[in-house]
Amino acid sequence: MIMSSNIIGTGSFSFVGIIIGYAIFASATVGVLMSMDVMECFLHTLRLHWVEFQNKFYKGDGYLFSPLDFETIIEESKAN
Repeated sequence: MIMSSNIIGTGSFSFVGIIIGYAIFASATVGVLMSMDVMECFLHTLRLHWVEFQNKFYKGDGYLFSPLDFETIIEESKAN
């Protein structure tokens, strides 16, 4: 309806023009989808490489995590 309206121009498009317009639209759509798919694969691989790279520098020396517990804090303060 948009292609045949007077807003665009002459108001009459040939069948060949519609086919060419659809081919351009379909090519652009497939191009965007393929670009997004390639970018998704690249970023996933980059993330995995980063995670594996960081494991080379991890040292497990430190102290054990103890979550905040008010009962333990109260018991320690009574003991002191």
